[in-house]
Amino acid sequence: MTQIDLKSLFLGYCRNEAGAPDKQLIGLEYENFVFVPNDNDQDEGFRPLPVVGEAGIFSVLDNLVELTKDTDDPLEKVFEKQMLLALKSPSGSKITIEPGGQIELSDAPRSSLLEAHNSLQAYLKLLEKAVSGFDGRLLFQGVQPLHPLESLPFFPKRRYQIMFPHMLKTGTLGQWMMKASTGVQVSIDYASIEDLERKFVFLNRLSPFLIALFANSPLIEGRPSGYLSFRSHIWEHTDNSRTGLPETFLSADFHLDDYINWALKASPYHLKRDDEEIQTTDWNFQQLLDGEHPDLKMAMDDWEEHLGMLFPDIRIKNILEVRVVDSVIPEYSLAVPALIGALLYNESVFSSVQTTLMDLPQEEFKIYKKAVAKDALHSEVNRTNFAKTGRLIVEKALEGLGSAEENWLLPFFEQYTKDGLTPADETLELFRKCGENPERWLSTVLKRANY
Repeated sequence: MTQIDLKSLFLGYCRNEAGAPDKQLIGLEYENFVFVPNDNDQDEGFRPLPVVGEAGIFSVLDNLVELTKDTDDPLEKVFEKQMLLALKSPSGSKITIEPGGQIELSDAPRSSLLEAHNSLQAYLKLLEKAVSGFDGRLLFQGVQPLHPLESLPFFPKRRYQIMFPHMLKTGTLGQWMMKASTGVQVSIDYASIEDLERKFVFLNRLSPFLIALFANSPLIEGRPSGYLSFRSHIWEHTDNSRTGLPETFLSADFHLDDYINWALKASPYHLKRDDEEIQTTDWNFQQLLDGEHPDLKMAMDDWEEHLGMLFPDIRIKNILEVRVVDSVIPEYSLAVPALIGALLYNESVFSSVQTTLMDLPQEEFKIYKKAVAKDALHSEVNRTNFAKTGRLIVEKALEGLGSAEENWLLPFFEQYTKDGLTPADETLELFRKCGENPERWLSTVLKRANY
């Protein structure tokens, strides 16, 4: 395969059916933790959802199938050999399990925020019912706040078995990323390569502000971590060959070939042959293309699979994926796609915010990332005040949404952004009110109804 062949994959994603309008769909992926009561009757605390048992991950998946079997959109089981791996529905939604037992909804693309909201609410009510038999509770934080890494479960998907030990070779916190982090991911369409390139640069420059606005992971192992978005800090120490914010992605001169060249230097974790996963961490994709693996010849399916094993702040596949936002409570979850959709799909808003973002010095963005992981909207780097600029960005988005749709974003703005605050500030305030007792804090949070 040549560079032209690799690029052709993205060209194919741009093509709409003849006469069809440009797509402006929104895709939402939403992750959360599940906790269950401790086994010890004397201990009223909670522990992470285990993999097996009556109060385990496989039971939750079975319950979800049973609850939807007579509905218009029944969930069906997906297996990896004999192991139950995930669920999928005829409408296109999918429920998967992350390495530490986090549960993720990958919702079908929606044409409106109302559709996305209704779908998410239906899913959360379903999930709550699926865990209610063993008094399971849902938690929405960007990082597992109480339990150490070794006490978290491990979901034995083949890919995770390859990735988990490999993380020790690539960074200091990659295993925390796998087992102990959750986020809200938003996917946006692109109509052409030119549209892709301008949106991609915009989103990469926006990413530190998104981290700052929605920071929601200040606790780790039962104490303040010193970071308002510890999840962002984790990603900075996961694997520099496939994560982060490369400077070329911030340039006004960025072209898709820059992303392809960057992707070629990263290694796939594995590639599939005859229903078996072959580990490929010792070769980057360019080396595999050049035939350096003794048994593998590359095909376009391998390239597409490899693109899904890259974890930059903004990922390019058949859509643009925004990956930097901490998980937030359902009450405010639609604020994330509302903000991103208003900025990306409204040309006047896009142009206005683009001017602000492109004026920022390219070389400062690495400093921005470190600053917002620690201090979120309280950050100030040289001339960039994140509270002020973050507020400006959200106000522009609200103008783009207008009165008909502003309520998807306005409550979040009023609660946090207007005063330079984030969900992490609220978490720390409650933690202090609970006497900095982590079990008391967790019980308080888990008993709240957030949707």
